[in-house]
Amino acid sequence: MRSVTKYDVVIAGAGPAGLATALYLLRSRPDFAGRIVALEKSRHPRVKVCAGGLIPKTMLALRELGLELEVPAVEVVRGVARTEVGDVDMYRGDPLCTVVRRDEFDASLARAARQAGLEIIENCRLLDVAQSQGEVRLTTDRGIFETGLVVGCDGSGSRVRASIFGQAKESVGRAVMTDLPVDPERTPEFLERRYRFDFRCVGAGVSGYAWSFPCLIGGRPHLNLGIYDQLPPHRGGDGARTGVLLEELRRAFPELALEALGKSAGTFKAFPIRWFNAAERFTRGHVMLAGDAAGVDPLMGEGISCAFEHGRIAALAIADFLQGDADALARYDRELHEGALGRKLRMLAFAARRFYGPRHRWFFRLARISRKAQQVGVDWFNGAEHFDELPITALVAKWVGAVLFDRPVR
Repeated sequence: MRSVTKYDVVIAGAGPAGLATALYLLRSRPDFAGRIVALEKSRHPRVKVCAGGLIPKTMLALRELGLELEVPAVEVVRGVARTEVGDVDMYRGDPLCTVVRRDEFDASLARAARQAGLEIIENCRLLDVAQSQGEVRLTTDRGIFETGLVVGCDGSGSRVRASIFGQAKESVGRAVMTDLPVDPERTPEFLERRYRFDFRCVGAGVSGYAWSFPCLIGGRPHLNLGIYDQLPPHRGGDGARTGVLLEELRRAFPELALEALGKSAGTFKAFPIRWFNAAERFTRGHVMLAGDAAGVDPLMGEGISCAFEHGRIAALAIADFLQGDADALARYDRELHEGALGRKLRMLAFAARRFYGPRHRWFFRLARISRKAQQVGVDWFNGAEHFDELPITALVAKWVGAVLFDRPVR
């Protein structure tokens, strides 16, 4: 007979969403230590396919949690975007992004969460989730866990989501990525501390962009290169679509040595990206979804800041739920739809439909008209100084003041 272990809360997945949930919860309620467990299918430091960009919103969350960034990182202060109608070059000197390696970053979060009192069971693969009469049972290859509350933080291919919410794939995009060693003395991304985005693939039918980020792997300079497709067609097979994305990635950066990309095994990694869909629900019974399992930014596929925001909101709901608040989980779902994060993700979904739609050239032209408007948009996306939490009226006033009256953006 398989062993059964009981906890008050089980977090499925020990990535940024699951660990942020635990860190926020244990920071406000240290007495919950020992009552919460995270189940992780791998072992930290684990391989994680992700560009590893921490926008200012994420850095604010780390400071809020009292955490220092203790892993190698490259701070980006300049951004260049190429489009079919011209380029945009953004520079003000303040950080736009901090690029880390996810295996190192996630492992540092896991250490902090353990120190705060979270139990993490690694090498524990989730097989099934079922709930009945207020109890949730998780079947794993390490035994059975029973709990009154599950937080599904197990990624875009979430087993929790598939078991409890269904396996809808309409909101799942795709990305491919590779790392290229470079000479930092001859590479603009390092010389200028910049990242590059290339949206010209939209004209070729890719609903997304290619990117180039400077990063450090084992202390050695590399470029992290990839391409994101928000709406890959459900036809032609994954292999065919991956071939299209690799070809567009090579076209975006013809000056780089990418000829062998995709021609042999191990030259790239492909992965799904589930993006936020306002038509979906994020709680069902005593199960919540957070992070990639709930859905990330539809426009750029950025998920780390969403993971921390989900974690913060989930922690509040969990604390209330454990104290007998019957409406806590429903309130979490409402917050993800109607709160500051939900509003931001809906606006990014709106932008994705325009910039990746049939009239994308017109919208890219519009975006290039005003440098101040670009700064407002970047600060809002990045959540600099909580800029993305402003009410719509205040945001519009900022935009009007900056664009029409040349007032400072921040």
